Amino acid sequence: MTSFENIYDTEKYQKHRQEYISRVFLPQNKRETEKLPLEAGFILESTEYAAYENGSEHPRLTAYEQALVSPDKSVVLRWQLCDDHDFTSFTQIFTHSDGRLYLIYKEDLYGYSVLRLSDRKELHYVPLGYYPDNAEELPYPGESFIMTDFHYCHENNFAAAGGCFWAAPYDTAVLDFSDPLSSPDRIRTIHDIIDPNYENDDLEDIDFKEWQNGHLILEADTIKEQFRFSTDDLKKFMMI
Repeated sequence: MTSFENIYDTEKYQKHRQEYISRVFLPQNKRETEKLPLEAGFILESTEYAAYENGSEHPRLTAYEQALVSPDKSVVLRWQLCDDHDFTSFTQIFTHSDGRLYLIYKEDLYGYSVLRLSDRKELHYVPLGYYPDNAEELPYPGESFIMTDFHYCHENNFAAAGGCFWAAPYDTAVLDFSDPLSSPDRIRTIHDIIDPNYENDDLEDIDFKEWQNGHLILEADTIKEQFRFSTDDLKKFMMI
């Protein structure tokens, strides 16, 4: 089964996270800094850290210290991404239907974080994930959908997030973003609609194409076939 319970604030997860931070984010592990433009004049600064051991040429642990810099050059937020993917393609500023600006970003391979810029309120979400029934101790965090890109639609308050389960075909998840600061009750992927048993190899990679007048447009990469879901379709899908 898959659990969407948010474990970010649990003692066990925070202990794991702080141990990772203390091992990687050391002055001698600091590498290059990359600067990327975001919406509304903001800048994302991403600094790589890599921990090596025993003369190895390959890092044992890699992570990123990242910062949101405002148009006036002040640092709005600084955080540690404890994973070897920088997720700069996921990180973005977007305007919600409530008229306010939000930052969505990553602190972990799984889940996501959101900052509302107007009052600096935050959400940190890391799902418990998947675990086998016979496990003596749950993997922490367990397997869940890994989001790599994010696309919000202000016309219906849904968001589409490309990504995959580990080593599985590429897919697109659907999120209810009516309140960006609330943890999702569930994360549904489009494969559950068009190929729930993963039987059609032509539908292995489902890519986000665009939001079009509140309709979600996706494409099966192998055969270039497009799928179109209305807002009503998505609402029904999220209730299944």
